[in-house]
Amino acid sequence: MAATTLMASGHTCSAGFLRRGGVTRSSSTQIQQSYFPRQISPPCAAHVHRRRNPVQQMKGAHVAAHWTSAARRQLRAGPLRAADGESATAEVQLPEAQPVKGEGGRTNEFPNTPGVYIVYDKEDVIQYVGMSRKVGVSVGNHLVDLPDKVHSVAVVPVSDGSKAALTEAWQQTVQAAVTATGKVPPGNAKGEKSWTTRRAVKKAEIRLTPGKGIEDLTVPLEEIIQQVVDQNRVVAFVKGTRTAPECGFSHQVLTLLNASRVEYEVVNVLDDIHNPGLRETLKTFSQWPTIPQLYVDGEFVGGADILVEMAGKGELNPLLRGSS
Repeated sequence: MAATTLMASGHTCSAGFLRRGGVTRSSSTQIQQSYFPRQISPPCAAHVHRRRNPVQQMKGAHVAAHWTSAARRQLRAGPLRAADGESATAEVQLPEAQPVKGEGGRTNEFPNTPGVYIVYDKEDVIQYVGMSRKVGVSVGNHLVDLPDKVHSVAVVPVSDGSKAALTEAWQQTVQAAVTATGKVPPGNAKGEKSWTTRRAVKKAEIRLTPGKGIEDLTVPLEEIIQQVVDQNRVVAFVKGTRTAPECGFSHQVLTLLNASRVEYEVVNVLDDIHNPGLRETLKTFSQWPTIPQLYVDGEFVGGADILVEMAGKGELNPLLRGSS
């Protein structure tokens, strides 16, 4: 049986899991160092074809990150075949894993493009292999939900963002991980849902008064608004709450903020009990006729249309993170 080669930049098979470091060789597995790939070649399943149903196909709106029935059939069938019918030598090239946190504790940027991503913990052990049409958003969500398990991430771009192309690339990468480590990554194991189910954000909205309505306003509302934007770096005034926006534009703004992975506060302009008169007063305060509105570092940035335009130009995230 031909030896299996896993091209993984800076990663070696040791003690049953992938680690960054030198080169480990065995009669069945050889791991070499490589640089960023342009394509992924089909891996050999010779050493894993007896492993039945390692993980199950995921269901739901999130892009699937579990084995399909076709993948399971392939594993049972034996090694993947090259175009000429010969057994293919596994040669999956993985880019160097990048830490999710940079200097000063700031979150590093990952591309919001289609691809497969491999998540490592602080011990450089693979925790999860996922796929997404927006890798940056998915990595950010994992960092929020599972911070102790997300230390560095390697990304394999998939230029064709179709579900079929992503699934194929993902299957190849997981097969390579199973071949190298002898086991399915914990996050891809059967019944494991923590990586594919988002935790609800429970952070409460800012309330301007205790809740007695207009009677609570002992100072002008404009002064309270000024205090809120001065004391909180990023503030979104929206219709509804952060988990239940009540208009499409508010939902759009909150989606952009969530994708940026920055801490932000929300004020519900429709809460007349705790924020009496805020909706109209805010328009005068900002000299802007619509809601939602975003403030950063005490300065008015704009509404949904401006934020969408800034995001499209790559200007929004640097502003939100203070790196513009």
